[in-house]
Amino acid sequence: LANLTGLTVNHTTQQLAAKFIFGDDKTPQDKFVYTDLSEMFPGYTYEGGKSSYLGEDPSGGGFVYTEPGLHVDVKLLDVESMHPSSAELLNIFGPYTPRFADLRRARLAIKHGRLEEAGKMFNGALKPYLSEDASGDLSQALKIVINIVYGLTSAGFENKFRDPRNKDNIVAKRGALFMIDLKNAVQKAGYTVAHIKTDSIKIPTSDESVVKLVSDIGAKYGYT
Repeated sequence: LANLTGLTVNHTTQQLAAKFIFGDDKTPQDKFVYTDLSEMFPGYTYEGGKSSYLGEDPSGGGFVYTEPGLHVDVKLLDVESMHPSSAELLNIFGPYTPRFADLRRARLAIKHGRLEEAGKMFNGALKPYLSEDASGDLSQALKIVINIVYGLTSAGFENKFRDPRNKDNIVAKRGALFMIDLKNAVQKAGYTVAHIKTDSIKIPTSDESVVKLVSDIGAKYGYT
């Protein structure tokens, strides 16, 4: 990030990420986009700090659901980069969202071994770190940055990533509401949902049909 921004390695990750995404804008929040999730998910309510959707509590940081028991032949499917994807889909940083999206794309390219693609990003600034030995560390470093940015959007203190209108942690909440819709659709199709934890769903005695169902529903909401 220091190489990408011109700052030093002694600056904090928060300062470096803010410089990369917002440049020299001192008040980027003026351009942020706030989404009322009740318009995107009819029936959702958030009142007095409590959330409710279709009779479920989506929680503040991620939806959790479990059916206790012994389950066999369980398929595990998880959303790729859920919170960062939600931030992009909500266009939470307005005109600066594409800069954040570039970080996520770079991280996924490295994670999946597309090093040549990653080397072309940011005017080649990542190339020195894209050897087979170092690329894993770079992927992890970018993941830390991306997660810090997400965390700062809902932090309890003022920072350049926090929209004062965002009392509901809409980035995590969008993912949680999607997981509730996904659970209901899988159950309606006749399958058991053994467990959901934030961005993953476990389906026992499953087949390729339910895998396609989950993938198709994810795509409808913008997730992979």
